[in-house]
Amino acid sequence: MKTIALFDYFQYGHHLTFLRLFSKTLLEMGYQVMTFCPEPELVSKWIAQNYPQETKHFHTFKVPEFKIPVMPIIGNLPQPLVTLTRWQHTAAVIKKASSKMGFSPDLVFLNWLDSYFSNYLTHQIIERVFPYSWSGIYFHPNNLLSKQHYLPITGTPLIHYGVALSSRCCGIAVLNEMEAKKIEDTIKKPVIIIPDIADESPPDLNYSIAQQICSQAGERKIIGLLGILSKRKGLLTLLEVALQSMQENWFFIFVGPLVTSDLLPQEVARIEEIVNSKPSNCFFHFEHIPDGAPFNALINVCDVLFAAYEDFRSSSNTITKAAVFEKPIIVSDGFCMGERVKKYQLGITIPQKNVPKCIEALHHILEKPNTQNPDFESYRNFHSIKQLRSAFEEICQTIS
Repeated sequence: MKTIALFDYFQYGHHLTFLRLFSKTLLEMGYQVMTFCPEPELVSKWIAQNYPQETKHFHTFKVPEFKIPVMPIIGNLPQPLVTLTRWQHTAAVIKKASSKMGFSPDLVFLNWLDSYFSNYLTHQIIERVFPYSWSGIYFHPNNLLSKQHYLPITGTPLIHYGVALSSRCCGIAVLNEMEAKKIEDTIKKPVIIIPDIADESPPDLNYSIAQQICSQAGERKIIGLLGILSKRKGLLTLLEVALQSMQENWFFIFVGPLVTSDLLPQEVARIEEIVNSKPSNCFFHFEHIPDGAPFNALINVCDVLFAAYEDFRSSSNTITKAAVFEKPIIVSDGFCMGERVKKYQLGITIPQKNVPKCIEALHHILEKPNTQNPDFESYRNFHSIKQLRSAFEEICQTIS
């Protein structure tokens, strides 16, 4: 039996969902699975509940916090050295677990490859410190996020994901199908489209937060911004939409942890002012909601999902949730999310940060629903566990 190791330093939001569903899928495919994460009990308990017959082939390990080294006098290390240290730390954690278990993984799948890539870091260096065959998900391809960097003097273009040229790299996975070919042409290895899966558990109809929302909303249509609430998620835009729509038969819900790290002081003050004023058409709950039945209960009560993110060029499984529960969605125009919503007619795209256009979109969705012909089923099929299994079959074929 071949062994796959799943490794992630993070465990919030989609990270936990992916760890659970990836582990279950690989177990179903007949692999032994080692899952490394900060809170492994959240994965092991879920596997025991959802796939108990294979727990003997499932092993979890706690990942100790990765502390970015600080050097005397020099201070913070340059990013390439921080990334190199992460590779070394990951290898050490896996080696320790392997010694304990008496076997090593045949493939390490890094659930957040972005933190393992860096300009100036070459595959030759990584091959000296990471002895395992590896793959992983590249969530936010660097060429989408920043300008091209070059070596000084020579002017040679730098490849942010250059370590993927390593002979130990079995290929990488991406969520954004529009970027796959460009990366594949560069690294000369398979770049697999992995579905942006979501937990499809039936909603908990007795979930107290969902019941409270329905009670306060009454007959009003519910528009939801769910999950981590941040500027990037379009929080400021939807708050202004709510304030300018007091006369409408709409109810806006903002549910999830409030992140202020990307906000200016005056923006934080504005949010506090709005929340403290307790607008009658808004519901605020700034606490974490577990994915699965509780989170899906919130999706279920919404009439429209809001996901008009700012400067976000990648995928989001909020669209998958929208397709699963057949809810129209509003996203920002352009980029991956906008193109998908247009292709499958799942809702309406608007210019990011555009309050009037968002209000116009809500009117259209809620007052003229029959003018849309959403293909929820095709989107669900494209971002399904079946597609995830196909993706893993392609990734794992080098060790079969």
